Amino acid sequence: MQPITTTDTVLVADIGGTNARFALSGPDQVLSNVTSLRCQDFDDINGAITTYLQSCQSRQPQRICLAVAAATDQDMIKLTNNHWQFSQHALTQAFAMPVTTINDFTAQAWCLPGLREADVTWIQPVGPDDIHWSQGNRCIAGPGTGFGAATMTLGREVLESEPGQCAFAPLTPRQLAILVHLWDSYPRVTADYLLSGPGLGNIYSAIFVLNTGKSADTTSAADIVSAARHGDQIAQQSLDEFSRILGAVCGDIALNMGSLGGFFLSGAMLQKLGTLFNKALFIAAFTDKGSFSSWCQRVPVAMVNVTDPGLRGCAAFSQR
Repeated sequence: MQPITTTDTVLVADIGGTNARFALSGPDQVLSNVTSLRCQDFDDINGAITTYLQSCQSRQPQRICLAVAAATDQDMIKLTNNHWQFSQHALTQAFAMPVTTINDFTAQAWCLPGLREADVTWIQPVGPDDIHWSQGNRCIAGPGTGFGAATMTLGREVLESEPGQCAFAPLTPRQLAILVHLWDSYPRVTADYLLSGPGLGNIYSAIFVLNTGKSADTTSAADIVSAARHGDQIAQQSLDEFSRILGAVCGDIALNMGSLGGFFLSGAMLQKLGTLFNKALFIAAFTDKGSFSSWCQRVPVAMVNVTDPGLRGCAAFSQR
């Protein structure tokens, strides 16, 4: 990494399956020139970066730090739920400045130390001082175009993971029936196929068949949410099952990662669901862990209210 100076400006970006969010940041980690572009509007990441740089001509960066929904351990980056792929070395050459790439949830993990009480809504408060980090690891996770998570240790090390690519484990007869239905389309059903926008559509499709015996038309997450708000029972059941499955998977992650420091849910999808995200069902599934149920009940759980945890974390990482 290049030495940081008091005038060092970094282009930071949070690039997912649907949107690419850009901003400029300096040593104070304050974000400016925040812009969101749709990935489908550009053939590649070079075009999106070029467009963004043209919009902030009065302040040009010296470095680029990208948070991407992909594995970042090799030079070639291939977005998991996006058609973009690029070489980090080639990107450095193209823009004549150093490029650093991290996983998108690694970036979100880097925002955890800076969270304030006003930035979160507690859905399982444990004590009056939950926001102050004094024990255990902290995890952040969330659904979007796919499902992701990362963990930060108490010593400020980030542990990357790809929970969206882990196999889905049904816990009820209905969830088993959903799994069997999805096997017709996917030889290996992972969390991504349930805990995402497209995943909500998969859950709806399966429950529609179970309830009616008929195949459902392809339905978007937005249509399902709208139908639920207008009283559609299958749509409501689908959202409740989504909440249960999300809770069970997040509880497993908390157990795997020792997240007694807190578990945080992020992402625009949950914010858009509002009251249709059933927090009671989520927590019931999060804590339903047999002999370790009481352990999971000691994990503070919150929803992150800020809309740009990836950009904030990317800025923090770039100045670490």
